[in-house]
Amino acid sequence: MARVVHPPRNAPPLWKNEGVRWLVFAVVALSLWEVGARLYNSPFLLPAPSRILEEFLKTPALVLGHAWITAQEIVLGFVLGALVAHLAALFLIVLPEWLEDIIFRAVSTLNSIPFVALASLVVVWLGVGGIGSKVAIAALYAFFALVYFVHKGMVSTDATKEELLTSYSASFVQRVRYLKLPFALPIIFTSLKGAAMAAVNGAIVGELFGAFQGLGFMILDSRYVGNTARVFLAAVFCTLVGWLLLGVLTALERRFVGWHLEMTRKG
Repeated sequence: MARVVHPPRNAPPLWKNEGVRWLVFAVVALSLWEVGARLYNSPFLLPAPSRILEEFLKTPALVLGHAWITAQEIVLGFVLGALVAHLAALFLIVLPEWLEDIIFRAVSTLNSIPFVALASLVVVWLGVGGIGSKVAIAALYAFFALVYFVHKGMVSTDATKEELLTSYSASFVQRVRYLKLPFALPIIFTSLKGAAMAAVNGAIVGELFGAFQGLGFMILDSRYVGNTARVFLAAVFCTLVGWLLLGVLTALERRFVGWHLEMTRKG
């Protein structure tokens, strides 16, 4: 029997690679920043990337230690907030419509409260020491960025497919597994990326309100002594942590909803 030989697939253009595009963006942004800072010629107000690198090389272990603490707070807060948001969305699905409406109004009310006020209360309740209060604040930020969109994705399934599962007497778990979750995955991954950035902000806000370690503490300490370069250095590391989290989510998105990404590009 003749063996079927499939023609080799053409490799995608280099510029379509997500990692390459982020690298190009970083190089261009840093180059423009360096040129702009040198032209502005005010290191106290706008230090150049080269000046920020010099600041990092003075105490790399200290900076990396602060970054490690904040990274833990961000990841733990993001995972906790995402988990609670998904559980809450599933819980709301099984509630009567009137009760679901009341709970969503309560969630919207809480979401309208300035997060800075909530963060200050969480620090008071859970204490300044340790990372517990910062994880909780990051989780709150991630939760509110996710819960509405996860719920919306779960309840926006095709009515015809819902009726088909009903005709087969499908259980709630089966509905979630075979219909609601696959249908909602594209919007869930998009929302997860926003929640990741929200968790970064939440962890930093928590550290600004009360911490003895972390990038937020580093920002406050550097501001008090007038070291603008260290403030920018902390902000750069916050960005790097956010980029790493986005990279992981993008890889998972390609793994689980690659079909949707391909359809979006072709469309």
